[in-house]
Amino acid sequence: MRSLLTAIALALTSVGAAFAQDYPSRPITIIVPFAAGGAADAIGRIMADGITKHIGQSVVVENIGGAGGATGSARVKNASPDGYTIGLGSMGTHAASVQLNSKLPFDPRIDFEYLGLVSSTPSVLFVRKDFPASTLKEYIAYAKAKGKDLKLGHSGIGSASHITIVLLSQLIGVEPTMVAYRGFGQTGNDILSGAIDGSCDLVAAVSGHVQGGSLKALVVAADERSPAVPDVPTANEAGLPEFKVETWTGFYAPKGTPPAVLAKISEAIAKTLGDPASVKRLADIGAGVPKAERQGGAYMQKLVVSEVDRWRKILIDVKVGQ
Repeated sequence: MRSLLTAIALALTSVGAAFAQDYPSRPITIIVPFAAGGAADAIGRIMADGITKHIGQSVVVENIGGAGGATGSARVKNASPDGYTIGLGSMGTHAASVQLNSKLPFDPRIDFEYLGLVSSTPSVLFVRKDFPASTLKEYIAYAKAKGKDLKLGHSGIGSASHITIVLLSQLIGVEPTMVAYRGFGQTGNDILSGAIDGSCDLVAAVSGHVQGGSLKALVVAADERSPAVPDVPTANEAGLPEFKVETWTGFYAPKGTPPAVLAKISEAIAKTLGDPASVKRLADIGAGVPKAERQGGAYMQKLVVSEVDRWRKILIDVKVGQ
């Protein structure tokens, strides 16, 4: 029996190696679990362009929004483990969602093969351009006076935008009306039209609108100002140092994807993150590239496990309907 099992293992290894030699022989799809137009979409497309140059096949982005990123992430889980479908996950989809979504169709700690982090981006509180507050202090006073009449949009329960709004609201003691969308594109459109008042989301999602004057940013939830919105004060500067949310994003693949295939994708990702042109494109939207030691799959796997525990403690008392 032992000899038979050894023979089977060797045969599978041989098949996997042969498959990896031919990989990739057709286009690769990156599933971004939010609608087009947000930070995840922008990061995914920048990375897709870079990976295409380094892996020898075209890489395309498919946006599958819904359920705070759970719908698209589940699509990756159920995809064939052949390296032709990978996903872009974040602190929201692959950590906080475990606490906030009791029906999450996957366990991020065990259901994926991780490829590594690609960016780290602070969140920002932003509002419509004619919003009556222009500083965090003024926003807090306005939010307390308005209560449920203050309307903030987010990209679904467990998304980074949802988590950041929840944290800020807890810190300042308000309960705004929270409106769920499928992604930043929809949220942003309703803020621009005046249907809702604002949101909290990644700097990478809103920097262009802030720079163009169509949205007003009040505070960056980080220790340092973002080069993408240099005039926006930090949480420390604005008087709320506890307001810190920096969202990481990274790639993952279906469980069971051959190690040799994962290695090829990881190599292309690393080359993209080492390419000055790609780094500049990410920096221009406020997305910072992690240090080399934080880019591998092993590091991301450990990070996911630790982040699930961290956000469970932070969000333990949060009502899922918020």
